[in-house]
Amino acid sequence: MRHIHGLSLAALLAGVVLVSMSAGRGEEGESGGKLPNPFGAPAAESTSESTDLGAAVNSASSDFGPIISPDGNELYFTSDRPGGLGGQDVWVSRRVDGEWQQAENLGRPINTPDSEGPDSFSISESALYFTACDRELGQGGCDIYVSFRLKNGKWSEPDNLGPPVNTRYNDSNASISSDGSLLIFTSDRPGGLGGADLWMARRGEVIRKLLPGFSTAGRWEEPVNLGPNVNTPDWDGVGFLMPDNQTLYFSSRGRGGQGADVFRSVLTDGAWEPARSMGGIINTPRDDIYFTLPGSGDLAYFSSDQSGGLGQEDIYSIPIPLLIPKTCMVVLRGKVEDAASGAPIKASVQVVDPATSRVIGRAESNPESGDYQLVVQVERVRLEVASESHQSYSELVEVGGGQAMSMVTRDIKLLPEK
Repeated sequence: MRHIHGLSLAALLAGVVLVSMSAGRGEEGESGGKLPNPFGAPAAESTSESTDLGAAVNSASSDFGPIISPDGNELYFTSDRPGGLGGQDVWVSRRVDGEWQQAENLGRPINTPDSEGPDSFSISESALYFTACDRELGQGGCDIYVSFRLKNGKWSEPDNLGPPVNTRYNDSNASISSDGSLLIFTSDRPGGLGGADLWMARRGEVIRKLLPGFSTAGRWEEPVNLGPNVNTPDWDGVGFLMPDNQTLYFSSRGRGGQGADVFRSVLTDGAWEPARSMGGIINTPRDDIYFTLPGSGDLAYFSSDQSGGLGQEDIYSIPIPLLIPKTCMVVLRGKVEDAASGAPIKASVQVVDPATSRVIGRAESNPESGDYQLVVQVERVRLEVASESHQSYSELVEVGGGQAMSMVTRDIKLLPEK
């Protein structure tokens, strides 16, 4: 069987704590308190050992490559089970009252009679990046595509990212940065160090300013190889870029282990630090890949062909020690909406360090959904929102929680200009 994502696998996730708040209409507001984490381990999965997700998710076929939707309640994965459109398809299971429901084929337009598999979600674009192989109008064997979530909840007709990201070779396993400006992917194109390498493409400055809703044509700059601190003469791939847009987890067959092991590298001053193994807590004699972090949660989801499963490969969950370095990394996200109608608003969102008045992050809210997302590494920020059609908004937000990673949801209601 052909794995469009590379190898036989096991991927582990680290969890984060969810802090939910709602914002008022005034110029200054107070942050809300912590709420129970709805993405914690359901009772059926709360064990000290890995738990097969069971027949609602897994089948007698091969099920692998799980990713979690931004709200934590949808599990997307690849499967070649019967009932699909052909080859390998994207399937999705939704969690209701803590239980994963019977997986359903995602259907068209993402799935086709060829092979597809999910890669990552982009909150800044309300989009799903995925890999598709052997398409008649594709650039190469496997290409990277993007589909946008529509107002009715359906997915748009997929767009091939085109050159220079896709080539006549195999390009797959896209990981998009939290601000939508970086794309890290796997490719066996010429110019690399080995059989397959990790590459990075940046969005052009003009295109970044148009986010979201821009044309796909010409939006990416020429990809660059991540170099020998990440890549080896053997296989390296399936990268996952953390929300800080600096920490990369990936897998490699060229750094010792008996299979593909998980490694970590950090982008510092424009260069990738030498890769470090994640050690025995993740790495096994088998192939360990597909390290992915969900929007929030405290479980690892991974795929394995270990004995006792329902099929060739199954998807498992496991509570694991927090693997993210002990730094204060906070994902700040929410919606910008009209205070009266609730309609989404395109706005400029920035966070300022109140201790230094330094702007530490900027984003544009999605005009179709109002969604925005920023990543900060301080415990307190001033959130500033500006729109051409509405009054400006500002408030102090306490975001630090003492966790390695946490999430703060802040929805902003703007008043129309007087």
